[in-house]
Amino acid sequence: MQIILPGQQRGTRGDFDHSGGFIVLLVGFEPTSGVFALWDAGLYRAIPYSRNVQIKAETLVGAYARGIALQRRLLWGTYVESIVAALPTRMLEALEVRMELTRQRLTGGSRA
Repeated sequence: MQIILPGQQRGTRGDFDHSGGFIVLLVGFEPTSGVFALWDAGLYRAIPYSRNVQIKAETLVGAYARGIALQRRLLWGTYVESIVAALPTRMLEALEVRMELTRQRLTGGSRA
């Protein structure tokens, strides 16, 4: 998936608007399998024009087969990013998982 922010021009960098209490979702759709992918939007700052985000094919296949799948990867050698993939029938659960993973990243722990 390629990120081009609204109004962004080539050669510029931009950020998602996290103001006003809004939750930003970074979601892509792979039409062949019908699987959605949800990345952690909070990890993406100073986004260059047409920045790509990726998910492994095996994660998409896992979501296609089981309804939902999780992929973890090292981002910029610093952060462990968790990507959630899901069929449309499991999107509510995928959104809940995405929000919990983001909450854990922000608070530094899991819920008791």
